Amino acid sequence: MPTVRTRLALLCGLALGLGLPAGREFAPAQAADSNTCKYFSQLPDDCARAEQRKYVDLRGYRYLEIDLFAKDALKKVLYVSIYNTTGLNDVEESRDSAPKSLVDRLDPKKIAKKYQALAATISPPLYWTVDWFVDRVGEVHNFDGLDAAWMGNSQAPASRISAKPAPEAYRATVAQASASKLSAKPTFDAYRATFAARTSIEGFKKGSPVYLLDDPKGRTWVMVSYTNKNVPDLTIDKLGSLADVLKLPQGWRFRSTVLSKELVLEPKGGSAGVTQDDKQNVYDLTGPGQSNFVP
Repeated sequence: MPTVRTRLALLCGLALGLGLPAGREFAPAQAADSNTCKYFSQLPDDCARAEQRKYVDLRGYRYLEIDLFAKDALKKVLYVSIYNTTGLNDVEESRDSAPKSLVDRLDPKKIAKKYQALAATISPPLYWTVDWFVDRVGEVHNFDGLDAAWMGNSQAPASRISAKPAPEAYRATVAQASASKLSAKPTFDAYRATFAARTSIEGFKKGSPVYLLDDPKGRTWVMVSYTNKNVPDLTIDKLGSLADVLKLPQGWRFRSTVLSKELVLEPKGGSAGVTQDDKQNVYDLTGPGQSNFVP
């Protein structure tokens, strides 16, 4: 995924506990910072004016992401601009930045046409399992009534754009916007590692439960968000028993633990490892260059 993390340039997060707190300051990973701004197309250039923000009290907070796909006019590579609803659209401290009444109105075909994108895709509603994160926040756009802020650009594999009809996958909805009728092909590759440019820094407080995947290569992945799209009764309080419903490949293990110290995810090289389980919950890689320790 991405992935890719929230921004909220003009917003309101104070009532949500999502503002910029005093105290510790973070600098975005410089390699990713340059990579996220390096693309040129008809899409809005929301990177240049992006500002750093920190969001807290995120655990259990609902959001979704909207991706706009374009081809870089100079490099001729496919890339995606990611927009995130965190901190927006929230009414009366509901901790829901993706209200169903607004999500149901989203029309990816209309969105793609409006922004001259090759395609637009919409994630299922997700819930943060991190406690806080810091990221660069760009312009807020209104997508069919739902506000979402720019959260980064990243090169996308060519397989994300296909002339064939797209199967239902991680991105719930697909739009066709180009004259050649290209469509986004959101590949839902459970338990497959991908790496993407990342400027965000994410954190779990000491004493927080975390939900982990150990893979056959000895790597540990920590859940950063979950969805109840495929497990309708799934809540944050039930994540500890997720192993009962996951179809884990050979050599993979799901476990949970309570942190004895703060866990900070910070991709030092500007590229973060990401994977999903077969229920579309999202995990980030931990370990050297990715986090301050392996839980």
